[in-house]
Amino acid sequence: MLPHGERIARSLRAAGVPVAVSEDIEAVVEAADRPVVLIGHFTGAPAAVRYAQTHSGLAALILISPVLGMWDGASNGLADLMDEVSFGPALGDLPTLWLHGSDDEIVPISDTRAGTDRIRGAAFEEHVVDGLLTDGEAVTRVLEFARRVI
Repeated sequence: MLPHGERIARSLRAAGVPVAVSEDIEAVVEAADRPVVLIGHFTGAPAAVRYAQTHSGLAALILISPVLGMWDGASNGLADLMDEVSFGPALGDLPTLWLHGSDDEIVPISDTRAGTDRIRGAAFEEHVVDGLLTDGEAVTRVLEFARRVI
């Protein structure tokens, strides 16, 4: 999991899930002794997607309230990465779950959908909750998805 998702990482650890929080995705994947489910949360999502677009070896990808597509708050570097993701390849057969809240005002779902529609592969699932996505709902969905696809 990328650093922005530390709250969710703590909840996953509490549920007994081994979690590595790092910006060095490649090092974590190479060192893993079990299937890797990469989780990208908020502004960490573009890096997670880009890694999945350019590398093999992931068991699954989970995007939690991801900043994809368009986002007014993006720095130049983040905007460039979002463009790379948007114009990169679809995710193919990689099991991918997108979690979002319908009332998210920080990352509007319509802006994110513009990005997820471009990367959507054959094994892409989405779960949009009414209102705001809570950490508890996100952790529940992450665990259900990971158990099902691994």
